[in-house]
Amino acid sequence: MIRHQIQTYRTCHFRKDIFLFFILIFSFFVIDIQAQNDLLLTGLDQYAKDTVGYVRINSVNFIGNKKTKEKIITRELDIDNGSLVPKKGIKDYITSERNKVFNTQLFESVDVLVTEQGKDTLNVDFIMVERWYTWPVPLLELADRSFNEWWNNRNHDLSRIQYGLDFKQRNMRGRNETLHLLVKLGFSRQFTLGYSFPYIDKQQKTSLSFNTTFKEETTVAYKTEENKFVEYENDTEVQRRSYKGNVNFGKRYGFYDHHNLNFGFTYDVINDTIAELNPDFFLEGRTELRYFTLKYTYTRDKRDITSYPLNGYYIQAGIEKTGLGIFDDLNVVNVDWSLWRFWNMRKSNRWYYSLGFLGKLGFPEKVPYNQMRAIGYGGMIVRGYDNYVIEGQNAGVIKNELRLRALSTSLNFQNVIKSKHVKRIPIDILFKCYIDAGYAHFKDVDPSNADFTNTPLLGYGFGVDFVTFYSSVLKFEYSFNRHGRGGGLYFYYSVDL
Repeated sequence: MIRHQIQTYRTCHFRKDIFLFFILIFSFFVIDIQAQNDLLLTGLDQYAKDTVGYVRINSVNFIGNKKTKEKIITRELDIDNGSLVPKKGIKDYITSERNKVFNTQLFESVDVLVTEQGKDTLNVDFIMVERWYTWPVPLLELADRSFNEWWNNRNHDLSRIQYGLDFKQRNMRGRNETLHLLVKLGFSRQFTLGYSFPYIDKQQKTSLSFNTTFKEETTVAYKTEENKFVEYENDTEVQRRSYKGNVNFGKRYGFYDHHNLNFGFTYDVINDTIAELNPDFFLEGRTELRYFTLKYTYTRDKRDITSYPLNGYYIQAGIEKTGLGIFDDLNVVNVDWSLWRFWNMRKSNRWYYSLGFLGKLGFPEKVPYNQMRAIGYGGMIVRGYDNYVIEGQNAGVIKNELRLRALSTSLNFQNVIKSKHVKRIPIDILFKCYIDAGYAHFKDVDPSNADFTNTPLLGYGFGVDFVTFYSSVLKFEYSFNRHGRGGGLYFYYSVDL
């Protein structure tokens, strides 16, 4: 039997006793652990007080890069054979050079050994353990924006699980190239193929990447009501098909400044039923959209560790033109930005503070529903409103977070597992509290979504982060908001593969 159903999801609170939250936290402290620093940096203690003059780097050596070409590492470094380095701040300088190598995401660990070769003459050895580069990962994930939306708004419906294969072959040819193949089945079908080159010129400053995606959906979120998705479901008939392809050219100046130019094409088709239920899905009752996009993005990244920064800053700003006049479907300009500052307070390596400002401006204000994304997508989240989406072309979010590093250690498996990849598993546990604020503007907001649109949003809470193997980050957060709705315990997970 063919089943057609329109599903509207109302508020569904997910609240656990707060004591369970703390039991989960403190259970991690009973593990038998052995103290271990994040970075082994030895040989510079003699310069702790000697801040006058320079040292000469006799040689820079790399140990452990069995597959990775040496030039892929040296392109990240300022230090070289024969370099003169001021004694003042030399430890911070060498640590910064190490972080550049680690942030390539090619190595599980990067340690530095400095040895004295004579008066004010040093050898610097980077000792690395390469990652696994082949990841044929069986895919099992949720079709929703996050675990929290699936649990709270979708009544943890197991039919929304997607499965397949996420295959990545990283560091192809030892040149940090990546082949990506994604096959996703279940709730929707998606096929993605991509390849990236970190450089295509002799100066190693110009990068190139491309990918293409085909997707089919039998269930489509066709509108937003009470700031939650309303879906139309048809078990046997595809309701939406989309084809996307893009090519990205990157230019790198220095170590921290990146310029990217992305050129893409999208062909998006929906069934008549979706267009009838929401004529604004593609605007004017259309059932298809074809458009080219051109986007320029500037990035300056001076974070210490990109996957979980504790010090430094990050700037990204982009401008995108959707619709280049070839088709008459869209004519939209979007500007977006992400500004972050991270502080290691008093250099204690225990207390950290971060401040972020994210936002977007779009013209015109009225665009197709499927492109009207403001708060609740990607990093534009006001914690405490995790279950909700706020539509609009113009929005901003401010995020404040104070973290306390409660534990920095590692599990040592050197005598148990004979593998270079799992000799030690680092574990960092950080407690945190936070306050987020946001605002989304949309003049023609539907009355059912008016509670959170065109009104200040304020969320706050506390939680704990677990940072471990492959820069995996596990977050538990207990949040509240000024509207008194949708707060509770939330869970997030990310990993660098």
